[in-house]
Formats: sequence, structure tokens, C-alpha cells
Amino acid sequence: MTRCRTMLIAGLTLAVLALLTLATSSGVHAAGIEVGNGHSILADGEKAGTEAAEKAKAALGETEAKVVLVFDSVEGGAKGKEAMLKGVASVFDASITYGCAAYAPITQDCNTGTVAVLALGGDVRIAPAVAEVGGDHAACGKKIGAALKAVAVPEDAGRVVLLFGACHVPKNNDLVGGVCSVLGEKFPVAGAAAMGDLLYYQGKVLPQSNLGLMLIGDFTCSFAAKNAPASEKERVIAVAGEAAAQAVGDKKATLVLAFDCGGRRGQMGGEIDKELAGMCAAIGDAPLFGFYGSGETGPADNDSAPKGVGYHIIICAILGK
Repeated sequence: MTRCRTMLIAGLTLAVLALLTLATSSGVHAAGIEVGNGHSILADGEKAGTEAAEKAKAALGETEAKVVLVFDSVEGGAKGKEAMLKGVASVFDASITYGCAAYAPITQDCNTGTVAVLALGGDVRIAPAVAEVGGDHAACGKKIGAALKAVAVPEDAGRVVLLFGACHVPKNNDLVGGVCSVLGEKFPVAGAAAMGDLLYYQGKVLPQSNLGLMLIGDFTCSFAAKNAPASEKERVIAVAGEAAAQAVGDKKATLVLAFDCGGRRGQMGGEIDKELAGMCAAIGDAPLFGFYGSGETGPADNDSAPKGVGYHIIICAILGK
């Protein structure tokens, strides 16, 4: 069973861009962020999407989902992804569903499955901004940054931008550079490039585009990024747990996001389960969610500016203030 229901105290009322309309969660009173995630190992895209979404919804309980993230390795190209998203849409509203294709999704229960779904509810607000690549990732990033900068956010609110799309390394560095040239050099950003450049936006497959999804609420973020030489297999495995431990520190995380390199996954071979075990040991019972992608984005630590890198694992821990 999925272990994933945590909360942090917050109370926010904001207006976000007309890109997405969000309703107040049912059954929540000054409750903070609530998290539910789930995974599937089924090969059939639609069935896998349905199963992972049903697990996430059950974990979220009576709380209404405000945003749903989906990462998957379902085969069959765009048609296979559409079938998977159809399954997710049988459980959650497609208009609040975002994500991308992956080498494999990651949750606290599995990092070798086909589909993983994360549902967030409670006192969290979401602002999405999407832009076509158009051959220039820096310009694409500036468009995303400008759209997110227009969102009305209280000065004391926690914010983080999750960045996905057609931004294979080293293009991811151009993309995040464009975003941060508008939002600020050290604005908190984390994410990774989609496998096959396939992005999911409001329940639909969207190729050759990038997405910035800003989470807003009463939280703080903590980051870590690590890598290891490909020849040192044990170090490749170990740095994931070290990064998770650094990001979480001595606090209890509400949610831990992991953006891992598909190349690192190949280097670990049949011992990939050890990487997951190391991360879970570091974060305790906090829900874990992420994917193996084609280039990672984020800061090396809490004092650094986010960059686009390769062969790294980047951890973003969502923490209480």
C-alpha cells in the first residue's frame, strides 16, 4: 500500500493566471498540503494509468486534487501515452493533469514501474505556463518565466517551479537560464527533460514544448544535486541517498521530488533497487515522486543557482516553515 499522506499548516488565498481554475479542497480546514501518490507495473497503458491514479486518489482520501502529475514509461509512442492519460482521466480531471514521458517513474514503492501519479490537494496553489521550444530554449524559458512572474503571490509564500519538457541536456541549461533571467538567478527550480520530448499538458500529449509548473503555498524548499563517476557503481547508487539526506536534513518532509538521470539508471543495472532503498531510508515515511529523465535541472544546494546538468540526481524536498 502507498504510504503517502502528509500535511503542513498553511492558509493562502491568491489569484493565479487564467491558465487554470482551482477549487477549494473538500473536507480541508486550514490543513496545508496533502499528498497522495501511486504507481503501476502494468504494461497496458490505459490500465496502468487507471491503477496508478486510483492508488493516488485513495491515498489522498477525501481531499480534492488540485493538480495531478504523471510520469510514465508506457510504450507505443504518442498513442500509448494518450491511452495512459485516458486511464488517468477516468479518475482525475484531465484539465489539472500534467507531466511527461520518462525512462521510468519513481515512487517510494517502486522505481521500475510503468506509471506513477501524484495528486496534491489542500492549501496549495498551482500556476502553469507552457511554451513551444521554437528552436530556442532560452527564449522559451523567458516566455515561461514571464507568464509565471505575472502570477500574484504574497511575498512570504513558498514557491518552486517544476520544469519539464523537450529540453534534453545541454538544452535544459538554456531553458532554466531563460526562466531565471526573468524570475531571479536563484529562484527555486527543479525538474528534468522528458523521454522522447513528450510533455503532458492538461491531460493531452504536447510535443516540442516546455512546461513550468509553479507550486505556491506555506512551505520551504531544500535542494541537493549529486553525481558520481560511471565507473564507480557503488558510488553511483549511494549518492541518491546522500542527496536525499542532504535535502531533507533533520526536518520532516511533506514531499520529496527526485529527478534522476536515465544514464545513471543504466549504470546501476540490476541493482537499481538499492538506489530507491537509500532514498527511502533518508526521507523516512515522506512520499517520494519523480522520474528518470534525459537531463536534470536544479541547484547543487540551497545557496546555488539552478542549472541544467546531466548524469546527476536532483532532490527537491518540500518542507514546513
